[in-house]
Amino acid sequence: MIAEQKQSLRGRARGLLAEMPPVRSRLAGVSILGHMALWLEWHRAQTVCLFSPLADEPDILNPWPDGKKVLMPRVAEKELRIHAVAGPSDLAPGKFGILQPLPSTPSAPEAADFILVPGLAFDAKGGRLGRGGGFYDRLLARFEGVRVGICFNETLFEDIPREAHDAVMDFVATPDGIISCGT
Repeated sequence: MIAEQKQSLRGRARGLLAEMPPVRSRLAGVSILGHMALWLEWHRAQTVCLFSPLADEPDILNPWPDGKKVLMPRVAEKELRIHAVAGPSDLAPGKFGILQPLPSTPSAPEAADFILVPGLAFDAKGGRLGRGGGFYDRLLARFEGVRVGICFNETLFEDIPREAHDAVMDFVATPDGIISCGT
């Protein structure tokens, strides 16, 4: 039952994302990063784990965060492994065409002050709808840090059904602001 609900919501989210012009990714990212820059907890953070956005996700890598140690995931088989990256020059297209750390970048602990998490959709209770591969659910099961879901306003849904293995966000950041999920 939940699997069918999730598939239906994935279709809805993909439809909404397909209708958005490509410039929305950049504009949404700028707004989200602006809210993050004003957030005291983010400002104090020393280590952050980011993701390389797909074309239909807010671009949270431009500009690169100043004064923070940046970690990013790299696909290894069916898992995500964390690496320390100094800047965009440490990234190259990997599996699924997603920019990821070069193999030569150092491995890093699976912990950060914050981890920014992609998804097709989120809800204000911390529910996340991923793309269906389980990569981030498996990573988040072992990752230590405040979880922040990143999405467009249009993909902040009222309710995302959850299963036991689904990771829950502490916050969701949209172009309109940062929502505490009360977790």
